Amino acid sequence: MGRLTDRRKGPPLPGGEPPRPLVLCVHGSPRVGGNTDLLLGALAEGARGAGAEVEQVVCRTLAAKPCTGCGGCSATGVCVLRDDLAAVYDLVDRATAVALGAPVYFLGLPAQVKAVIDRFQCRWARQHLLDLPPGPPRPGAFLSAAGSPAHSIFTCAQRTVEAWFEVLGVECRANLLYGGVDERGAVAAHPDALVEARRVGALLAADRGRR
Repeated sequence: MGRLTDRRKGPPLPGGEPPRPLVLCVHGSPRVGGNTDLLLGALAEGARGAGAEVEQVVCRTLAAKPCTGCGGCSATGVCVLRDDLAAVYDLVDRATAVALGAPVYFLGLPAQVKAVIDRFQCRWARQHLLDLPPGPPRPGAFLSAAGSPAHSIFTCAQRTVEAWFEVLGVECRANLLYGGVDERGAVAAHPDALVEARRVGALLAADRGRR
């Protein structure tokens, strides 16, 4: 199994305080240490600084089969495939906020993260075929970088993320989209990118939606 942490939430903190919020960062880039990795790292810093626990799902390291379109989840809401996605489903369910970071490849998301998103067809089946609500709303964010400077380069990827968030009951609070960023690590030279990512991390930690 790839680098996917899965620490169970413990009991309430001493003094009756509730458990800390859990911000889930989904790394969608196939490139190690790339621009969206840097953005998510800054977001995680901001979330931890605001008191949240942070978990990481690194899609490029997962053993994740693509959805086969078999329809097996239509009657149960459970994917019939058995691989690393079982732990991902659990983390997504426990998260109080979800952030996805991925670059744009040929106008869309990279294959590694798109395969993960497609495997949430089982959650779509729960919501639309079995009439099971996705749960209380929680906040989310999309972070992306692309070589083209045109803002329209993000349109297709952004709509895919919005569709995934809708199935999860996640309300997108921020889209941090940086065009003209291509070389590994180039986003660090952007005057505001990492600062904005830290700010969004703190926002996700503090925003409990309507849970």
